Amino acid sequence: MEKLDIMTLADDLATNQESILNKEKDFDAEAVYQAIDHLHVLQRPIKEYFELTEEQYYETESDHKLPLIDLADKLTDLHERVLTNHADGFVDQHKINLTYNHENPYEDDYYNELIDLHVVTYSLKVIGAVQAVAPKVLQEVLSKDAVLSIGLAAHALASNA
Repeated sequence: MEKLDIMTLADDLATNQESILNKEKDFDAEAVYQAIDHLHVLQRPIKEYFELTEEQYYETESDHKLPLIDLADKLTDLHERVLTNHADGFVDQHKINLTYNHENPYEDDYYNELIDLHVVTYSLKVIGAVQAVAPKVLQEVLSKDAVLSIGLAAHALASNA
């Protein structure tokens, strides 16, 4: 996967947001999974995490940005997401800072696809922009929980299609 492919994917999702939400265009979860795996931030392919419990992930890899409370539940049951929302810093000094927001696409017990689509699209835009200029620094500073959140959002979008 080329450096700009993640940004291209994010742009495509943003352009087709309305069509995806209206079910006129399919959401391509596989493309998102490939982008996540290409980042080499998580220890295993993203699809393998969908079978893990919160406890298994918490004890082996989590950077504790996600509130993992129901440890016996599968990660796919988790309603919280971590959105990668901003990057700043100095590329020439290899200092990149990422900031995150918490999102919940299941507020009021109703699944809001727009929130998960936003988590995927916006996170990939920010990550793709940093990857284009500082790929090695990105791997060091990108939250594993934020990357997992993109996968969980993509999985929920594909499952609720």
